[in-house]
Amino acid sequence: MRFAPCLSERNGMAADFKSHVLLRDEKGFFGIPFKRLLLGGVGGGLTYTVCNIVMPAWAIPAGVVLAIFVLIMTGTRGGLPLWQRLMYRVRGSLLLAAARDTQGLFGSLAKSLELPVELVKLDAAVVFAPAQPNYDIDMREWVTFARAAEADRDDGLVFVDAPMTEVIR
Repeated sequence: MRFAPCLSERNGMAADFKSHVLLRDEKGFFGIPFKRLLLGGVGGGLTYTVCNIVMPAWAIPAGVVLAIFVLIMTGTRGGLPLWQRLMYRVRGSLLLAAARDTQGLFGSLAKSLELPVELVKLDAAVVFAPAQPNYDIDMREWVTFARAAEADRDDGLVFVDAPMTEVIR
């Protein structure tokens, strides 16, 4: 055991894994992750079982169609599955239609679903408001130095965690 002394010195029998990959999907078949294949298979099998009780002639086609449908709807793009992107699209379209006509069909539907129609109307004073509303900045006063040694400790470029926050030293 060549590596046994190194492992026992640090954390008992803990092994260190180094990887630059943040999220790794296990690939199944045709580049589709195994968890999506499993979900599609379980959904298709459950559909086959239920349809076999009600209408046995349509059980196999219904199971296959639903399995393919689940595979398509769980396909991700930009980190979101297709079903979630479609839900956001329907919700956004409903909000826009309700904002145009609050008394119409879509307005009443948005009210019954308790959707916040005021999210559609953006107010620049609220969106671009500073973190501290009474913060006075005079951008006309710039201090320049010929040499870096001439600067005091608090002068010059300061990196902060968030915009418009004061640096306490």
